[in-house]
Amino acid sequence: MGKHRFSLEPVLSYRESLVEIREMELAEAVKVQRQAEDVLRALQEERWRVLREMRHLRQASRLDQLDLLVAESYLIRLETDLVSQATVVQELAQRTEEHRAALSTALKDKKKLERLKEHEQQRRAREESLAEQGTIDELNTSRYNRRRGI
Repeated sequence: MGKHRFSLEPVLSYRESLVEIREMELAEAVKVQRQAEDVLRALQEERWRVLREMRHLRQASRLDQLDLLVAESYLIRLETDLVSQATVVQELAQRTEEHRAALSTALKDKKKLERLKEHEQQRRAREESLAEQGTIDELNTSRYNRRRGI
C-alpha cells in the first residue's frame, strides 16, 4: 500500500487543537463556577451562623440592643451578598453550559473529519486491492497463455 496523505489533514489537526482548547475552556469554566458555588455556600453558612447568634442574643436575659442592631445590619448585608452571588453562580453555570456545547460541537466536527479520513483510507485500500488483483489476474493469464503455447 502506498502512503497517501489525507487531503484534509490540516483541517483535522486544526479541529483536534480546537477540541483541546474547548476542553481547557470548559475545565476553567467549571473551576470558576465551583469557586463561585463555594463562596455562595460560605455566605449561606455565615447567614445561618448570624441567625443563630441573633437567636441567642434575643434569648439572652439581658438583651443588648446595639449587638442585635449590628447583627441585623450584617444579616441584611449577607442577604444582599447572597442574592448577588446566586446571580453570579447562575451566570457562570450558563457559561459552563455554553462551553460544554462548544466542546460538543468541536468534538462532532472532529469526528466527522475522522470518519471522512477513515472512509478515504478504506476507499484507497479497496482501490489498491483491486489494482493488485488486476496485476495478479494479468500474471495468471500470461502464465496460462505461456503454458498453452499461445
